[in-house]
Amino acid sequence: MSRLIYNAGVSATMTCIAVPCQTEAEKRGVLQSHYLFGKLNLKHIDRIVSFIVEKSVRRGSIIFAKDDPGSSLFAILEGTVKITVPSADGHDAVFNLMTKGDIFGEIALLDGSPRTADAVAITDCDMFVIERRDFLPLVREEPEIAVKLIEILCARLRQTTQQAESLMFVHLPGRLANALLRLSAGDGVGRKRKVAVTQKDLGSIIGMSRESTNRQLRVWEENKWVRLERGGITILSAEALERIAESDSKGG
Repeated sequence: MSRLIYNAGVSATMTCIAVPCQTEAEKRGVLQSHYLFGKLNLKHIDRIVSFIVEKSVRRGSIIFAKDDPGSSLFAILEGTVKITVPSADGHDAVFNLMTKGDIFGEIALLDGSPRTADAVAITDCDMFVIERRDFLPLVREEPEIAVKLIEILCARLRQTTQQAESLMFVHLPGRLANALLRLSAGDGVGRKRKVAVTQKDLGSIIGMSRESTNRQLRVWEENKWVRLERGGITILSAEALERIAESDSKGG
């Protein structure tokens, strides 16, 4: 068997290269450790293994575009994907960053409607892809999957509400601290966390210009709370950012 590697292009059309894929045992292990599939019995796990497709996507590739048919769900094994909506003036609005272990594309997969946003790989990514025609019968048979999907959708809604509230009521430092903490959750070793995001995309997420975002990050870098690196930001003191986020949310 093989998996597909997609090369970045100027459109959703991409070239693919065949490379060796994970064994069925490895796929089974990934699914059993995943929050969406982990509580399924071995029979259902093996059924999913039989129809998942493993894909590797090059940095910069368009995984899907707004208004594309919504026919599949994606689970990230490695890498980071940004979810964006293009604007008329050519400036994309970045809604979210998805990283290892995250699921995306579930809304269109469930309702069969067109995609509501673009999904773009901002690093090289390895993913599992599950087609709607294979997944929906399993959802109908296994209530646990349906419950987990509801939890994912509720988390998305809560995040959207929090982002809207932040844009309306929270000052730049608090917005930025909250965004970095959320995007780095579960990453890094010890107190250091890495966020694979450009300052432009980070500014879009918090509703600020790249210049304003950079000025604030430079202040925090001087305080040794973050380190600015090519291709991302490393959080050196999550505690400091947590204090800023908490203080700003209280109007302090």
